Amino acid sequence: MTSKDPKIFAPSKVSLHHDRINAYLNGERIYPVTMELDLTQRCTQSCLECPYSVGRRPGLTLQLPFLEKLFSILGPHTTGIVLSGGEPTSVPHFPKIIALARAKGFKEIAVISNGSRLHLPEVQDTLLEQATSLRVSMYDWQDGETDSFLKTLKWIDILRNRAGKEGSKLEIGAAMLTRKEWSHRLKPIGLQVMKFGVDWLYFHPYCIQWESERPIQADQSGVLAAIEDLIRDAPATSNIQIPYERYSKEPLFFKHLHGSHFLIQVGADGVNYAGPECKYNGAYALLNLNE
Repeated sequence: MTSKDPKIFAPSKVSLHHDRINAYLNGERIYPVTMELDLTQRCTQSCLECPYSVGRRPGLTLQLPFLEKLFSILGPHTTGIVLSGGEPTSVPHFPKIIALARAKGFKEIAVISNGSRLHLPEVQDTLLEQATSLRVSMYDWQDGETDSFLKTLKWIDILRNRAGKEGSKLEIGAAMLTRKEWSHRLKPIGLQVMKFGVDWLYFHPYCIQWESERPIQADQSGVLAAIEDLIRDAPATSNIQIPYERYSKEPLFFKHLHGSHFLIQVGADGVNYAGPECKYNGAYALLNLNE
């Protein structure tokens, strides 16, 4: 991995916006830099220890009239939008949502997907024509070369080839959850994923006990060593991202949540929450945008 690669996780994502920071410190109202938006609570997969398995039971989906108003307010002033879920590509009006975000002024449009609907022509066309980046969450990689895993790699390959032929600037990345029990497979699977043309590959810890008040990381012993081993054998041009801070065992304490003013989180219920890990928890609701 070269030092020239941009970091997926970096403080500079906020600290580069000096005008916003100064205005915020002066007590002025500011527009966020980025909004992460759950288009739906519905998902095409049922993963163990899903962070939002409890909160997503209602199966809510944001509708176009709400998004029209929200995008009209934020689009001209907010650089980026991240569309997640649930599975955002499963929303029937997904192509219209992407087109609306682009029309309202968002310059960077990222989509987080589990890859299950990348075979659909309307999804491929929308991503290639309108989106900036696609992050495919390889949440079943630990099960080996399953049918769904191999199909996801196939559709990544097809998207990458189409992007090259059609002149699309879509970046395609992949993410893998980690824990001690899976670390022995991390290197071979990581090398396999990169062969299919992803622009970047990054890792984050698998967490457990999401239904409790305080979820915790699963045992991550040996994971960072396995990732370093992967880097040593990966092609020199590979962009492998390691968010070391996420693997820290230091307890977290926040006296103030400054970041929630710059990188805002909105659930499929139309509520702005304090952070991505606490969406759908009423104790962390900041503003009901439906009102």
